[in-house]
Amino acid sequence: MISWIDRLLARFESFAMAFCMALAISLTFLQVVLRYAFNAPLYWTEEVVLYSIVAMSFIGISFGFSRASHISVDILKAFMPKRYERTLRIISLILGAVFGLTVLWLGWRLTAVTFSRGQLSPALRIPMAYVYAVIPIAGGAATFRYLLSLLLAFKQSDDTPHANETPSLM
Repeated sequence: MISWIDRLLARFESFAMAFCMALAISLTFLQVVLRYAFNAPLYWTEEVVLYSIVAMSFIGISFGFSRASHISVDILKAFMPKRYERTLRIISLILGAVFGLTVLWLGWRLTAVTFSRGQLSPALRIPMAYVYAVIPIAGGAATFRYLLSLLLAFKQSDDTPHANETPSLM
């Protein structure tokens, strides 16, 4: 069941990232052509591109973690005895899960308040709650990834090869 959710989340993240990137690139190109070639810019493209980039940033939290592509500071790991690497990894996963839960909780509150106030985006006139909804979704995905990795880190023994790599079910 967990591996099925992990695979489904990975597909969703991949699709969402590719879609947002393609949308941002296409609309930026279209806007440049319409503005400079035809002197007829579209008023809403800048807003959609901005929302796409923000969505990619939030989805990228979980997406990057699942592929072990986040930057990290290895100074503690370099100076720490080998036997404490697993403990350091578990602490970092717990901190990541707390971060994900914080993004989820605060994003949910922001989305709910914005929805109750009926705030609309300036150009598109869509509810801003729809735009902000990416924040708790990304927080939930990141929390899931960190907790899954934490669960796998607890199951791993200290002598397991590659114990310092990001555990994944993919």
